[in-house]
Amino acid sequence: MPKSPTPKETSDTIARSFFGVEADLVSRSIAARQMLVSALASAIITPLLFLLRFGEVGPLGWGTTVFFVTYCIVAAIGLYFGPRTQYHTPVPLRNDWLDKIGAFWLMACVFGPFFGWVIASIMPITADSWRVVYGVRVFLAAGLPLITALPLTRYARGKSMLIVLPLLIVITLLAMWTAVDSGRDLVAGPIERRTANRQTELYLKYTDQNLGSAR
Repeated sequence: MPKSPTPKETSDTIARSFFGVEADLVSRSIAARQMLVSALASAIITPLLFLLRFGEVGPLGWGTTVFFVTYCIVAAIGLYFGPRTQYHTPVPLRNDWLDKIGAFWLMACVFGPFFGWVIASIMPITADSWRVVYGVRVFLAAGLPLITALPLTRYARGKSMLIVLPLLIVITLLAMWTAVDSGRDLVAGPIERRTANRQTELYLKYTDQNLGSAR
């Protein structure tokens, strides 16, 4: 049975294939600096493009900006610390079911908020459906990133804790932040307010969502 590559061997292969750099400290440091410059450029150019094209940045524009900036920063961290084995976790890879859950962490942080936003955008939000729609959005954007992050905390040992824990916490919280208002409305529920024509309607104040006339 062929031996599975170690995490460092996998990291070196990705760095060589996608970034064109070897495992030496100099080339990795240069590539890491380039990715940080790219992160700064993405933070400026991406919202500017949305503003020029649509007249506003909007949630999708800011979400796209955060995605590109986070990708560049994570890539820079991986490139810089890849050959510096003293910052690698001393805990051996276990390849158990918890590792299989943790392997989807970054995907959950990226696609969970995106699909949660899509569902909340295309599904009709009414007095009968809002709890289901918001519940699905909170689960995808906040629940999945948190669930998949927890198994990875057991590898935050030694010097790797200085890198692993901040990454897990910050990126997971960024994903969860996209569903904060939906979660607050789930907890608080709709309120009644008077309209201009003196009718009473149900209203979700944190997401600024009208649910129609109160029954």
